[in-house]
Amino acid sequence: MPAFRQVGEKQLPQEVIFMAWSPKRDLIALANRVGEVLLHRLANFQRVWSLPPNESTGKEVSALAWRPDGKILAFGLADTKKVILCDVEKPESLHSFPVSVPLTFMYWMEVTEENSVLTSFYNAEDESSLLLPRLPALPKNYSATAKIFSEEKSDEIMKLMGDVRLNALVLGGIDGFIEIYAYGMYKIASITGVTGSCLALCLSSDLKSLSVVTEVDDCPDSDPEITYFQMDTSLLSTYLPEVTRMARKFTHISTLLQYIKLSLTCMCEAWEEILLQMDSRLTKFVQEKNTTTSVQDEFMELLLWGKASVELQALLMNQLTVKGLKKLGHEFPPVVKLGMEQFRG
Repeated sequence: MPAFRQVGEKQLPQEVIFMAWSPKRDLIALANRVGEVLLHRLANFQRVWSLPPNESTGKEVSALAWRPDGKILAFGLADTKKVILCDVEKPESLHSFPVSVPLTFMYWMEVTEENSVLTSFYNAEDESSLLLPRLPALPKNYSATAKIFSEEKSDEIMKLMGDVRLNALVLGGIDGFIEIYAYGMYKIASITGVTGSCLALCLSSDLKSLSVVTEVDDCPDSDPEITYFQMDTSLLSTYLPEVTRMARKFTHISTLLQYIKLSLTCMCEAWEEILLQMDSRLTKFVQEKNTTTSVQDEFMELLLWGKASVELQALLMNQLTVKGLKKLGHEFPPVVKLGMEQFRG
């Protein structure tokens, strides 16, 4: 039998503290000591993307976990006590939520138990497309040169809904903290009776049993005590159809709220671009005039006395003409149209 052999080696600039292989793709997620999350291809270790540490989200990564379909990467931040759900295609946060303590371990699993009630729910979920129109993809950016929304569409936010089959993100932290989130977003359980800091945990695929390993360090002079807990979570399995329905509705609503928020952001960015164009023309006018007179004074003099300086006349006749203002006006309807499309969806 051939022995194991090394097939590759890669030097990294920072110490890696966590790593997790994607369950579906040739990808490996890394978290280093400075709080950076990286995604590499496993074959040649080519970097796909990197997410640098951020003041608002956090800088101390304490756990990593992949969603079972490999489309979402979750990681916990100890300094801000947050959980971030990130898109596998690009380093963007799709969803985040706070927790009460710093996390030490994460485990994301898919429920495999089947029953007639749950199967009927899965089938009914697939029929929703017959009743509701498909949400239009959000544009990635607003082009300042083309004056139109980019044709390159973005629908990363819709990945939050994922597959209809139930999956659960299990979080473990210090002080016996254990919580379970359906679809990685909706909290369905909070476990009590566990002591110490979570070292590892595992939830059975039928939701009937939870195994937890913790570390208790009460006395600095002695070695920490390692304890194994076996928790009966059959209550979740008993009410699996109800839990799945509720969690799925919550995921839909949360995704749609985030979708509306991003739609409004696109509208604001487009409108701000139009205002910046107007501001740049007025700024250029002041620079060319090269006097202490402000733009407000120029327009006030025109309003009161009906007289305009040579520079203001050139601005009004060449740039801020009726045709020019109409051109700017024509740029806003696509913004409104975008918003109406999202709200109709």
